[in-house]
Amino acid sequence: MSWSWAALMPHPPIIVPEVGRGREREAAATLEGVEQLTKRLADKRPDCLFFLSPHQPYAVGALFVNGAACLKGTLAHFGVSPSSAPAVSFEITSCGAETPAGKTLVDHLTQKGFAVRVGEAPNLTQDQGTLVPLYFLRNAWKNASSGEIPPVFLVSPIGLDPLSAFKLGQALASFEDGSAWGLLASGDLSHRLTRDAPAGYSSVGGKFDAAVVEALSSTDPRPLLEFSPDEAEAAGECGLRSVMTLLGLCRALGKTIDVLSYEGPFGVGYCNAISEFHR
Repeated sequence: MSWSWAALMPHPPIIVPEVGRGREREAAATLEGVEQLTKRLADKRPDCLFFLSPHQPYAVGALFVNGAACLKGTLAHFGVSPSSAPAVSFEITSCGAETPAGKTLVDHLTQKGFAVRVGEAPNLTQDQGTLVPLYFLRNAWKNASSGEIPPVFLVSPIGLDPLSAFKLGQALASFEDGSAWGLLASGDLSHRLTRDAPAGYSSVGGKFDAAVVEALSSTDPRPLLEFSPDEAEAAGECGLRSVMTLLGLCRALGKTIDVLSYEGPFGVGYCNAISEFHR
């Protein structure tokens, strides 16, 4: 088995200390969950990182794979001081579709019946879905002397419907190339939990987030598959398909998922969860 672990992380820039400058403490439970997650992964830096970001380009009915050889981006435009800019800037090696590892994975998914669209989007500055989790993972791997960010296979699952995203995870379970892979599912939950939420309030928001936590805790996608497309849209979510892929992989491998934290500061749901495998 190629898979070493799979994890869900939220991606609000405000939880990065250089961005939040104190306001990150309003998401204390989320930061505690991030700390628990990164401690568990500190000595588990994979050879390749399969990364699902809903802020990557959209490919209708397909999985988008970022084929750029080098990925660069920064969170500095979120009001970071010039002296702090290096801490929130990234230059990442890609293991996209043109690399041996990436080509093997694309071939595997194609054989499993998935439509894969390859494009180049080297600038990650508008992709907080990628940069925020990598900020915390990079620090964990650097501090543990296990290296920095490994080559990243960066994809967007948002062109898939939720059931197809779950089946994507199931298809990944049988992938084997001799390397150690980790799967990082990036995604915030409902953006409509409170009256002052950035996307406004919807009563569906809290129900959706409760279903996510239930699905993760039970490794069962049914609580989320019961939501209609209109209900999922009303919840104002961005992480549903990332979560479904994580569930598909873990369920196919017969692994449980530990939910480390959930809270809804700023009117947005944030969840940290992890499943560790034995190779």
